Formats: sequence, structure tokens, C-alpha cells
Amino acid sequence: MPFGTIDGGTGTDLYIQPDKFRAQFAADVPEGRAALMAATQRSIAQAALEEKATAAAWNEKPSWDIVTTKDLNIPVEAQRFMAERARTHITEVYASHSVAVSHPDVVADVIKQAAADN
Repeated sequence: MPFGTIDGGTGTDLYIQPDKFRAQFAADVPEGRAALMAATQRSIAQAALEEKATAAAWNEKPSWDIVTTKDLNIPVEAQRFMAERARTHITEVYASHSVAVSHPDVVADVIKQAAADN
């Protein structure tokens, strides 16, 4: 979906089609909750997926990552590559991209580990 940018140009918003949302983004989330997530999803600007990062905090600070092995949005090999490159503390979980919804306990434990280490 096109939108106007602050500099007068045009950007493109992306979203997951509601009928494909659960399979693509939240396969391990209960159907009703996934339907609500699909109906209330926020779009992402295409540019956000294409822009190059200019700095990375993981170069200077410890990092933690959750690799979701059933993620259909970011391939698991790409997740592992990025996590290893950043020298993160890695937790792998059999989960979709919506790991914070399907496995909130795992996410909370990783956050607690990171907080305790800093």
C-alpha cells in the first residue's frame, strides 16, 4: 500500500494477507488469537527491510537472541548466522515468528538472563 513520506516521496507499506497470516506468522498461536493478530497487525514500510544499518550495538554490548526454528519470515539459517555473527547468547525454540505470543515464558527467561548479566 503506498504512502507519502516526509520528504514528499512515496513509500510502500507491507502487511501479511489476513487469510495467510496464521500459517505465515503465527502457526503455533491458537486460531482465534492469530485471527485477532491478523486483524490488528501493523504494516511495515518496505524501506525498513531494505535499509542498511549504520551501527550495531552488538559490536560493543553483550546480546541475546531467540532463534525460532519454525519461523517462515526469517529462515532459521539466517537467524543463526546473524546471532553467531553478533556473538549472542542464543536460545533456540521450536516456534513461529510470533514467539513472544506462543512462548512468552521463553522470551521472559531470556530477558531475565540478559538483565541479570548487565
